[in-house]
Amino acid sequence: MNEQKTCLNITTHADVAETRYVPDLFASSVAKMDLDLPIQVISGGECDEGDVVLVRVREVNTAYPNLETREVKEVVLERGNLVLGVLGNRKALRGFSGRAPLYLRPGTLLHLLNKGGVIGECTAFNRDLGWPALVEYIGTVSLDGATSLNLRHQALALVEGPMPSIPVILVMGTCMNAGKTTVCKQILRMFSEKGFTVHAGKVAGVACLQDTHGMKKSGAKKVLSFMDFGLPSTTEVESVVPVARSLVHYLAEGKPDFILLEMGDGILGGYQVASVFENTEFMESSLCTILCANDLMGVWGAVQWMGQHSSVPHARRPALISGPVTDSGEGIRYIEEHFGIPAANGFDSAGKICTLLLESLMPWLKSA
Repeated sequence: MNEQKTCLNITTHADVAETRYVPDLFASSVAKMDLDLPIQVISGGECDEGDVVLVRVREVNTAYPNLETREVKEVVLERGNLVLGVLGNRKALRGFSGRAPLYLRPGTLLHLLNKGGVIGECTAFNRDLGWPALVEYIGTVSLDGATSLNLRHQALALVEGPMPSIPVILVMGTCMNAGKTTVCKQILRMFSEKGFTVHAGKVAGVACLQDTHGMKKSGAKKVLSFMDFGLPSTTEVESVVPVARSLVHYLAEGKPDFILLEMGDGILGGYQVASVFENTEFMESSLCTILCANDLMGVWGAVQWMGQHSSVPHARRPALISGPVTDSGEGIRYIEEHFGIPAANGFDSAGKICTLLLESLMPWLKSA
């Protein structure tokens, strides 16, 4: 296995004050970091996406008041809380969008872009939510008093090489909140109850442990995500194919019966999900794709897009459609009659989903 080390962009601070703090809250975005108390911070200077920072909550958004901690518990923010999070970018249709700043000094005002503790400058927000929580920059965490601590410093290496011969099932959606994680958890629950060993991962999105934690609780024996490669989000990478490939390599360890990958967000959008689908080598190594959608027009658009953007025969159409569009029997009937694609609801028809997947998996299971 040929390992390609991730690039470490180290920001050096000269002649800056060093201070130590005990944060009130550790956001889930820093859960992978090995940190000792009190936290040592340095203030001022150039910064980079992935830098671990300490902020003080100045204003709380009552429509979006929660922070997910590294224990994967949600707490309500209060003014004055000292929060440890990470600088990052977000591009959300139904949430906040923002960018990591290039330079910081103590007192700079920033925003909490998601409940996982990704912090940056808000550039757009959903009108139902208003402006995100306002936070004041205190300092950047440092282990040596001179360089910024970044998520990449304690990340897994990206992996190159031939794809492992383990079946990979992809779960994609037309947008965020389209039912992808629900379907993943139902698949994991059903197959783990039947004695299968399944490993799971999340390829794209913004730092938050809720989805991967749910996969683990639902029966996945091993779970990884883009966060394990030092990414607070996947908005700024040119392609998430290196992450997807590396996830498969790491998740193939232990030889599970199959690997389940949730893509995150939608096929189109700011998180580079389309780059995976358009990569012929990766899609040829996958077994099938499950599409989750909110409505019939979303199904039509996704099916059209898949047919136009993949040269891999089995990737040109989803093997199954699920999500809120299947909450009604009418949606299931329309999909199956007009698109000729099986449809099943993650809550009501988990057995149907697993039966279809078993039929796809059977040739591989017999040869294993």
